[in-house]
Formats: sequence, C-alpha cells, structure tokens
Amino acid sequence: MIDTERGRADVSRFVIDLLIRVALIASIVVVSLLLLRPVLPLLVWSVILAVAVFPLFAILRRRVHLRNGWAAAVLSFFLLTMLFIPVALLAGSAVESLEAYARMLLKGDHVVPPPAESIRSWPVIGQRLYDFWLAASDDLRTLLTAHVTQITSAGRFIGRLAAGVALEVLQFAAAIIVSGVLLAYSERLTDLAGGIANRVTAVRGRHFLEIAGATIRNVSQGVIGVALLQTALLGVGMLVAGVPFGGAITFAALVLAIVQVGPGLVMLPVLVWAWFTFPMLGAAAFTVYTIPLLLLDNILRPLVMARGLQTPMVIILFGVICGTLAGGLIGLFVGPVVLAVFYDLVSAWVRERPDGATLEP
Repeated sequence: MIDTERGRADVSRFVIDLLIRVALIASIVVVSLLLLRPVLPLLVWSVILAVAVFPLFAILRRRVHLRNGWAAAVLSFFLLTMLFIPVALLAGSAVESLEAYARMLLKGDHVVPPPAESIRSWPVIGQRLYDFWLAASDDLRTLLTAHVTQITSAGRFIGRLAAGVALEVLQFAAAIIVSGVLLAYSERLTDLAGGIANRVTAVRGRHFLEIAGATIRNVSQGVIGVALLQTALLGVGMLVAGVPFGGAITFAALVLAIVQVGPGLVMLPVLVWAWFTFPMLGAAAFTVYTIPLLLLDNILRPLVMARGLQTPMVIILFGVICGTLAGGLIGLFVGPVVLAVFYDLVSAWVRERPDGATLEP
C-alpha cells in the first residue's frame, strides 16, 4: 500500500513538473512570437530569399573563392541592384509619360485618338462608348472638368497604391539585406535547422529540410523567374511598339503573373487598343509577338517547378494557388512547401508495413 502511494505521489510530481515545464516553454514561445510579430513577414521573406539564392551563394564561394561574408555581400548588392534598377526605370517612364500628356493637354492637342466608326456597331454599349470616346478625343479638358470628383477619387486610389508599392519595395530591400546576413551564417543556421528537424522526426528530418529547400528554389524559379522573363519580353515589345505607359503596364503584368492571374488581364486590352491605333501591319506584328508570350508561362512553369522533385506537379501547383489565395506572396512559397512535406509524410506512412519496415516506392 505504501509503495503504491509512493508511486502515485511520484507520478503526480512528474505530471506537475511536466505541466509546469510545458507551460513555461509555451509562454516563452508565445512571448517570442509576439515580439517578432512586427518583423515576422520580413524574416519569412529573408529565409525564402536565402534558400532561393543559396546555389548562387555556393557558386561564389566555390568558384570565386570568396569567404561567406564577402559572398553574401556581393550577392545582396547584386539583388538590390536588380530590384532598384527596374523600379527606377518604371518610375522615370511613368513621370515622363505623365509630363508629356500634361503638356499636350495644356497645349490643346489631341491626347486621345478618335474612335473607329466600327465601334458604333457593337451591341449594347457601342453608341455610348463611341460618343464618350469622341468627346474625349475632341475636348479632353472639358470631359475631365465634368468628372473632376471621380478623377480625384481615382487619383487618391492611385496615390495610395503607389505608396503601398513603394513600401513593399523598401520591405523587400530590407529582406534582401537580412537574407545576406543569413547567408553569411548559413553553415551554423543549416546545422541548427537540421538539429531541430532531427529532434522533431529523427528518421526523416533532414529529408524534409531538403524537400522544403528544393521546393522553394523550384517555385522561385518557376514562378518568379518565368514571370520576370515573360514580362521583360512583353515590356520590350511595348517599348518597341511605342505603347504609352508601357512601364506601368509591364509592372502590372509582372504582379499578375506572380500571383498566378496571368498578364493577359492587362495585355489583352493593350492588343485591342493596338488594333484601333496602329496600322494593320503594325498591329498584326505586335499581336503575333505578344500572344505566344502570354502562353509562355504555361509551358515553362511546369517544366521548371517539377525539375528534380519527386513531389507530383499537381501538388506543387495546388500549393502555389492555394497558398497565394490564403497568404498572398508569402503563401505562394509556404503553400507548396507545406503540401510537399505533407505529401511525403502520407507517402511514407502508406509505404510503411505493419512490422515497421518500409515498402519500396
């Protein structure tokens, strides 16, 4: 009876000690997350960038023989340059276009080309659109004066949008700098992450880390890389064709391509405008150049994202789409990583036999 009571007392003390330790650890974790909450998106972006560009970092260390700090500094400077040069060119193009249209408006020149007669035959909206377009072509200043309230509201919205974009660019630049710091200490951080993964699941911890890293790199190349290539070619085409506000349209196309909507949402109206403005030969050439580029991501993205991964392409694609809908641009990377790890866990569980052995895949 005494031994039983002692055993129960020992169990009670053990349970109480365990609960106190768990409560203390949980409190520390919660307080730490609350402290990091203001900069948590920045840290997530920094980790994503560090993982995505780690192959370039390894090349600088191995082939150029740079130390970790110097290699991280060189790579961070390169990424900052690649970020700010397009932003500066876009801002300069937008300002020049607005100044040119403002001078034309003050001189009384025709800013808006006259509409084509065929617009009148369009069903439902044809005549109204033709009249509105013709009024804008004849006297744009009078039309703007009549709609000054709507224009003011649109201007405020565009101003808030521009301020938000500028803030996002600065945050992304800060993430690049922090990712450089992470790369400089990549060996220690990799060992720490591997140790944590092994503590969580001793058998497959390192394997899950490899899946996460490969998925992030493939998504960054398949989504961001293909989107940059696609919109860069579209921007060159608009620059050669002389499309007004080509820089702003290119930036909008880039954002839509990254969030998986596609640049066609802004490029199809540009094609329609080209057929009403350019000569027939020029509009046909611009269309022949643009349409294949709008389909380029459908061909390149699956090839790049599935390269080197055992996870099926449909899992990665669902992760990209669902992650973007749930968490924005950060979810675009987190979603496929979570689904890829989940898929590997389920696959390992299905392959495992009741006696503990693992079936061959």
